[in-house]
Amino acid sequence: MGRSATPEQGSAPPARARVAWQRTKHAGVYVRHLKGCPRAAAPESRCRCDPAYRACCRHPVTHKVIWSGSYRDINETIAWLASAGEKAAPALHERAAAGPTFGALADQWWEGVGHGQIGKRRGKHTYAETTLKGYDRSLRNCLLPEFGARPAADVTPREWQFFVDRLAGEGLSRSRIANHLAVVRAIYGWACRPTRRLVDANPTIGVELPPVDEVTRDRAATAEEAEALLEPLAPDDRVPFAIAFYAGLRRSEMDRLEWDDVDLDRLWLVVRKSKSAAGTGRRLPIASPLKPILLSAFELQGRPDRGRVLGRLSVTSGRLVPRVTDAWTEAMAAARGRGEKLVLDPIGLHECRHTYASFLMAAGYTLRELMEYMGHSSLQATERYVKLLPAPAGPDGAADRLNAYLAARKAGL
Repeated sequence: MGRSATPEQGSAPPARARVAWQRTKHAGVYVRHLKGCPRAAAPESRCRCDPAYRACCRHPVTHKVIWSGSYRDINETIAWLASAGEKAAPALHERAAAGPTFGALADQWWEGVGHGQIGKRRGKHTYAETTLKGYDRSLRNCLLPEFGARPAADVTPREWQFFVDRLAGEGLSRSRIANHLAVVRAIYGWACRPTRRLVDANPTIGVELPPVDEVTRDRAATAEEAEALLEPLAPDDRVPFAIAFYAGLRRSEMDRLEWDDVDLDRLWLVVRKSKSAAGTGRRLPIASPLKPILLSAFELQGRPDRGRVLGRLSVTSGRLVPRVTDAWTEAMAAARGRGEKLVLDPIGLHECRHTYASFLMAAGYTLRELMEYMGHSSLQATERYVKLLPAPAGPDGAADRLNAYLAARKAGL
């Protein structure tokens, strides 16, 4: 029948109640004495009135607090409390016949993922920490409020398609919708396995995502652009963009970056934990323009012995990019007011990471080195940065590095 609740915890007693309801020795049963009765002020006193009794419990399906009527006989109140569960029995049987709710499946799946018993790709790989954080946000903020109480088998493919279409109509990006749907597909895919059969089928198979609406993020700024884009930013906002420009860290990596991980004297930085094993524990070179920016942040934080390089700044809340975009817009407007021409093409943190990769390529680092410093697990992910390099000016000097190598070999160097 569920745990009982006091009137203060659940629904309020009726408006006609003139005296507070008091607990009795029977769980879920409350008594109201008449005004002036000694027991109304002191529970240990003798009752001198004809009290009223009420009972409350939580509905076994909705879990909302429900109250009985007012009774003069406590036995009638206790009988109502006992019958409340009996009246809900048909609903409980109907719910049981419908199978587990989507929320129950999600809880069971999430517990298995948390203990490493459930992974992606038929259990071959565990989920990355950043992926799980995104799944957690999708479940808490979007999926469970809408589908958590529904029997999982009752949500039809058509409903899931309408859900996707509605999110697209509300202006949600395709990538965000795809992230929500990925969680649903993972839960149903796990639940409908022939060895489990918690549901008969995966209703999200065939659900269509909206057309691609995202702008490609394969942009890389030049060194001059990077410097100009950092200039108008507030000191706190400048730090994460400088780290992405000159060290190539992902959002999650810079979010966890500690002062102990940075060696400004030797211009090295250590990534203690990344989204993959390939990126965890890597040491990478940082560009010299990052040093004064980090030194300034270090001074502003009071020269701490340890702690986050970003201080209290969050790069995962979604507020950073709109804030710096406004700063760039205001800087261009101010330049126009002075009769100057200033063009600042807004850039995202991930594109700043592209910029760092293009700097490494232009400086002559090998693909293998680039793969290591970017934290990639394969060269295929690294080769995409080759096309971000500026086109060569012409054939003149193209053979210089090759001939310099052959000359050095001939000289025995």
